[in-house]
Amino acid sequence: MDYIETWKEVIQRPSDFYRKMPTTGGYNDPLAFAALSYLIYGLLTGLFSRGMMRGMYGYGGITEFGFSTAIMTAIIAPIVGIISIFIGAAILYVIYKVLGGSGTYEGTVRFISYATAVMIVSWIPFIGWVFGLYGIYLYIVGGMVVHDISMVKSAIAVLLPTVVVILLVIIMVVLAGSLAYTMIFPS
Repeated sequence: MDYIETWKEVIQRPSDFYRKMPTTGGYNDPLAFAALSYLIYGLLTGLFSRGMMRGMYGYGGITEFGFSTAIMTAIIAPIVGIISIFIGAAILYVIYKVLGGSGTYEGTVRFISYATAVMIVSWIPFIGWVFGLYGIYLYIVGGMVVHDISMVKSAIAVLLPTVVVILLVIIMVVLAGSLAYTMIFPS
């Protein structure tokens, strides 16, 4: 696997990349790509976003992050990232099946793994969120190709878990507020 060439292909031509991407053949190459993306992300996040920026702006003391924190972040990020790929793929796979998708769980893991390409640039302060949005687009295109469904259905599949989480948080806040109100003002 040539990481740099694969990265450029995913970022520059995602539709072409996902159409050429095999949906079978094991998890090794896609997960190695994702692990390297998460490793680089963890290292850059640890060094620049938290470590060097704090030192540059004069924050010191116990809260200052250093090189050891960057190394720990670089070690932990791939582990947590790979676990989240398998969990996210399971959730998306079920949603794609409900929406009529014809892809496999392995194909879902593969397109999610390659979508981690945005991690390399998403750590950049102030503009990283733009690349995060592009990551959502990569998920939508990957799901559309792997599961052979429309872009609208793929967008629904990708965005539905987020909407559900937001609704659950709102429900929990309302219930907590209601409980607090009844405790403060009993009838």
